Amino acid sequence: MRLLVLGSLVWDTLAGPVEGLEWETTRWVGSMTAGLGGNGGTTAYTFGKLTGGAAHGVALLSARGDDAAGHWLEQRLGEAGVDCSYLERLAGATAATVGVFHPDGRRQLFHHPGVNQEASFALPGGFDHLHVANPFAMPYVRRHAAELLREARARGMNTSMDLGWDRLGEWGAVVDPCLPLIDLLLANAEEAVRVPGPYPCPVIVKRGGEGCTVDGRSVAGFAVETRDSTGAGDCFCGAFLAGRARGLSVVEAARMGNAAGALSVRRAGATAGLLDWVAMAGWADQFRK
Repeated sequence: MRLLVLGSLVWDTLAGPVEGLEWETTRWVGSMTAGLGGNGGTTAYTFGKLTGGAAHGVALLSARGDDAAGHWLEQRLGEAGVDCSYLERLAGATAATVGVFHPDGRRQLFHHPGVNQEASFALPGGFDHLHVANPFAMPYVRRHAAELLREARARGMNTSMDLGWDRLGEWGAVVDPCLPLIDLLLANAEEAVRVPGPYPCPVIVKRGGEGCTVDGRSVAGFAVETRDSTGAGDCFCGAFLAGRARGLSVVEAARMGNAAGALSVRRAGATAGLLDWVAMAGWADQFRK
């Protein structure tokens, strides 16, 4: 599989655990991490890390600023074998998120879109699968997701979409035109309620520690202690696509998606807890009955 991921690239700063915010105070926290985030960046990084570049490839179609954060993020993606040739490098600040996570793993995120506000995209050639990682995260993708998917289909590409959260509440207006143009829809349980279907394609619903459902069939999750849930759903998507690229069935690929999500939540930050494919498969096998 030659995968093109369309989605946001974000500099994430996460601190915690924090039970609540108190203004005009200074709070000491147990950990603080900064680095790779964003729906597109996390998904592409995960796929690259888990395929190792062997017989597969992944590129990120996104944008970054001309600041130090943008340079660092591009370098980090490259370390996982992600092709950054199609990153728009724009004058201004790279998108950034500051967040705090609760002792139970929930998080509160504060996002600044930076250059994502001005970015626009054209599909490059040479890919056989387009994955749209959250059509709501960047204004251009919100407006043109269906057009980009239609073009991908016309080129003979397979397509998938991960919903993400729509802060503007335009759910169906953005997603409904896309549904006939995708081969697979992914969403977490709360997002799926906002786009209730009927769906003309298979659907995977991510359910956190409970695992996921594949067209209503349950695929068990992994019992782990949750530290920070930021990016776990994007790790699921990257691992699922890596599993499919490696020839796994949809159900077995979803199981590996569950494993990547579980590994992610054990550490602060989206990708800090990820393992390579062999190590992750061995970790997941410990849970087989």
